[in-house]
This record gives sequence, C-alpha cells and structure tokens, in this order.
Amino acid sequence: MRAREVSAALWDQYGLDLPVDLKGLAEALGIEVVSFPFNGRIREIIIGRTIGVRRGVSRRWFRWYVAHAIGHHQMHVGTSFYLQGWQWVAQVKAERQTEDFVTCLLSGPDGLHSTVAEMAIPEEKLLVVKRALQDS
Repeated sequence: MRAREVSAALWDQYGLDLPVDLKGLAEALGIEVVSFPFNGRIREIIIGRTIGVRRGVSRRWFRWYVAHAIGHHQMHVGTSFYLQGWQWVAQVKAERQTEDFVTCLLSGPDGLHSTVAEMAIPEEKLLVVKRALQDS
C-alpha cells in the first residue's frame, strides 16, 4: 500500500483530527510509547508494539519520531536493522515511504494542512513534507 492510502485509512478508522493526537493513535493501535535514554544516532525505534523515543527531544521532534515509528509499524512488518552496506537500497525505500506516510498522516487526508505550526513538526522536516505532497 502507498503511504497516502495507509494514512487515509487511519484517518477514516480512528476519526483523526488536526493536530493528530499521536499518543492516542498509538494507544488505539495497541502501541506503547516510551521515553528511552538512547545514545549516538538512534532517536526512535519500534520493537514489537513499543516505540522508544530519545529522552529530551523537543515536542515537535517527539511527534515526528512517533509518527515515523507508526509508519514503519503500519507499512513494514517486523523490526529491521540494516547491518550490511549492501542493504542500503531497502533502507532508503522504506525510509522514503515512511517519511511520505508521516507527511500524509500529519497534514490531513487532503494534505491541505502543511505548515510547521499546523502539523507541529520540526522546521527541518518542512522540505520533506513539501516533496511528499508534490509527489502525491
């Protein structure tokens, strides 16, 4: 399924509204969201039905990471770690799909609510959002 279709299905099934209540959505999906003291490059991870988000991130980054993990949970069954250099192609495709999912989930089913303030996302992710909305 495409990212927009998966996102729209969540909007329909759970009657979402803007800004999307990501903790409530995670709970409805049976996913626990926890804060975790990650070090290094890890900011979020989903294992089974638990999303771990790095402690101390801003609210906007927290929202992005939770939406990102929900996207992987909805579109990419299982947990994936890319340990070998040759696996980058699968990783890039999954990450692009997930970033598109986050955009569709947070901007609404019509994609009309795409400002940083409306989606409550980091400013740095606005280009990702604009690209995803142009491609859909």
